Amino acid sequence: MNSPTRLMLTRRAMVVATVASPFGAPALAQAPTYPAKPIRVIVNSAPGGLTDVVARLLGAKMSTALGQPLVVENRPGGAGLVGAEAVAKAEPDGYTVGVLASAITVAPLLVSGTSFDPRKDLAPVSLLVTTPMLLVTNVNSPYRSVAQVVSDAKGHPGQIAVASGGNATMTHLVAEQFQVEAGLNLVHVPYKGGGPALNDVLAGQVPIYFDTLSTSTKLVQDGRLRALAIVAPERSPALPDVPTMAEAGYPGVQGRAWFALVAPAGTPPAVLSRLNDEANKALAAPDVRERMTALGGTVEGGPPKVLSDLIQSEVPRWARLVKDRNIRM
Repeated sequence: MNSPTRLMLTRRAMVVATVASPFGAPALAQAPTYPAKPIRVIVNSAPGGLTDVVARLLGAKMSTALGQPLVVENRPGGAGLVGAEAVAKAEPDGYTVGVLASAITVAPLLVSGTSFDPRKDLAPVSLLVTTPMLLVTNVNSPYRSVAQVVSDAKGHPGQIAVASGGNATMTHLVAEQFQVEAGLNLVHVPYKGGGPALNDVLAGQVPIYFDTLSTSTKLVQDGRLRALAIVAPERSPALPDVPTMAEAGYPGVQGRAWFALVAPAGTPPAVLSRLNDEANKALAAPDVRERMTALGGTVEGGPPKVLSDLIQSEVPRWARLVKDRNIRM
């Protein structure tokens, strides 16, 4: 067989093999590039909350980069468990993700009948934002320090109330930590969200509340709330005169709210990598960082392992507190 004939047969064989094989180059070239359609973003809180704000801010940036809209769907309830389970049960194809709050590490411990486990059922994408907690009181309250709260609570056991945004929320867990560390017996008053709890503190209906720094900072700066201490390793530049809980004598009170981008377990690694890349780019954008800083949040980002390690450490940590304090929904 001469060379031209051999070359022609070889080319024909390559064409036939490529068309017949699903792994051929033309088949790959024709495969849709992720994402090929809109991405659903499940948020496990009501509209207007910080989780929702983070999701919509991030979604707007990532939509532009990915070339597809990120459509936010709010699924509140069960201390965040309703939305978290919706993400976990979704098809792991990259077209359903979640922006979830830190309560996902606690809620499964309190809800009977659920098999949800954030360590197994979710694929970490990126830690997005964290925010410290802030012990606040009404401006007309007699409390001007943590020491005064402790003194009054010890003098009136079972009579001083502390608000929370609901059972198992970080606003509740930090309040429980405070009671343990200070040896107090406070009356826990759970609300159906942080907004109603904060409104009653502003109105003087409940004396104290561990709110997120991002929610209360502006109210403190405007003189509508009084901040007694921040739950953080150091003072906040936004509220430099507010001492830390450690400075107030209670270093064991530690907790922060955090918000994360996740996907269902089993989502392809290439998809997770793309989402992580775009999330980190969005978090690095000056306008996003400026907005998050203004809200009192700290922009995080980084590889999925950062979030994975956080979830792995948070679950057993809060499980101990839930058991010791007999916390129930």
